[in-house]
Amino acid sequence: MAFHHDIACLNRLANILVDARRLYARAARIADDPDVVERIDRTMAEREKLLTDIRSLIISLHGAGERNNGTFLGAAHKAFLNVRSLFDQDERASLGEVLRGERYLCDEIRKAIRNDELSAEVRAFLGLALDRIVNAEMRIEGKLEEVEHARPIESIHPMPPHS
Repeated sequence: MAFHHDIACLNRLANILVDARRLYARAARIADDPDVVERIDRTMAEREKLLTDIRSLIISLHGAGERNNGTFLGAAHKAFLNVRSLFDQDERASLGEVLRGERYLCDEIRKAIRNDELSAEVRAFLGLALDRIVNAEMRIEGKLEEVEHARPIESIHPMPPHS
């Protein structure tokens, strides 16, 4: 029996993950710090694995996976990152957008878990996925705080000397 609500929910999350993959790839390209790039790449690989797992779960539920092309919101985030990187320190812009992406994904999974129409199997799967995403969110947030403390605002936009 196909679980319509499960499959619809999983396809929606798959689209969000497609967006995340695109956004994170762009974020990694504009960052200069090798540690920042490694953290973003690691997060991107984890999202790719989650996307593969979701697609496998859809198939096991006898669902037809949609062709996941992402969402309009994802395209908007990518465009925002392109503009923001012109004006912000690359590492801060990169990490900030990845962090926003991870938080959005966490929020969407939390909403899905609260959906009473989902099967226990899908809820359990999403609960485990959420744990992994929260860990990545903390990893990115920690590096962002480190970057922000390493370069005070004054060093990014120096103040003119006093006369």
